This record gives sequence, structure tokens and C-alpha cells, in this order.
Amino acid sequence: MDDGQRLAIELACGKLPLLFAKYADNGDAEAMGQLFTTDCEFSRPFQPDYPFYGRAAVEGVFRNRPPILVRHIVTNVLVEAITETRARGTNYLTMLSSHASTQPPQEAGALYVGGFEDEYVLDQSEPGGVWRFAKRAGMVALHMGGAMPNIPPPSDEARGLA
Repeated sequence: MDDGQRLAIELACGKLPLLFAKYADNGDAEAMGQLFTTDCEFSRPFQPDYPFYGRAAVEGVFRNRPPILVRHIVTNVLVEAITETRARGTNYLTMLSSHASTQPPQEAGALYVGGFEDEYVLDQSEPGGVWRFAKRAGMVALHMGGAMPNIPPPSDEARGLA
């Protein structure tokens, strides 16, 4: 692969974490799902030990989330093209949210800082190909202003295992 191909891959894949944050903040589960391959693996930062499998399961995570006002701030996006059809990357994620109302402005609860390790593939099921997440593994490294959320483990069915 030449430098132009490498840069195009890294630009296309680097846009995916930013779109992920936008769609998560807007509660757009369908658009979120389109960022992933149909057979993807996704681990939420708050529940890294309970990965979800498949695009439908990822959409379910965001479709079934209680309404909240949330903002994800994505930084330190680093993508490395491996081949013409595969890439990997990392990025940091800072999240603030309010469960009181979905209308801004609201006082935020705790501050969470973590990130994702991503694997990208060129999905060639569409003309010209589309870069998507094949795997997205999240984690929280630091939090301030509150405890880690106590989220019940998702069912095997919700995770795409049943």
C-alpha cells in the first residue's frame, strides 16, 4: 500500500470514533449500528467483560438505554493501516451525563475517562467498500465525582449469544 492509500484508510477509520460519539450522544441507534460490521464485537467501557456480538446487539445497547443527556469527548485518535482492508486504532473517551433531563443545560454527574481499542475492516458488501468497526473494546481508566455505575449484566440474548 502506498502513502496515499495509508492516509485514506487512517482518515476514514479515524472518523468512526467521532461518529460513534455523535450517534451515542444523539441516541441514534440505527446510525450507530451502521458503523459496525454485521458480525462485530463491542464491549462497553462500563462493562468490558460482557461483549455484545453482531450489529443488532450493538443497536440494542443504544436503543434500550434510558434517555439521558450525554456528551462523549473523543481525543487522541490514532489509527494504523495494517493492510488495504484492515486497520487498528486507539482513542481516549471522556464522558459526562445527566439522568435528570435530556434538555441542556444540566448538571453533570461523575466524570469518566477511558477509551477504546478498535479493529476496523473494509466492508466490501457495498460498492467501493465502507470502513466499519469489526471490534470495539472499551474501558474506564479514571472516574471522578461518583462511583462507577452499577449496571446489571446484560442477558445472553441482548448480547447476541442466544
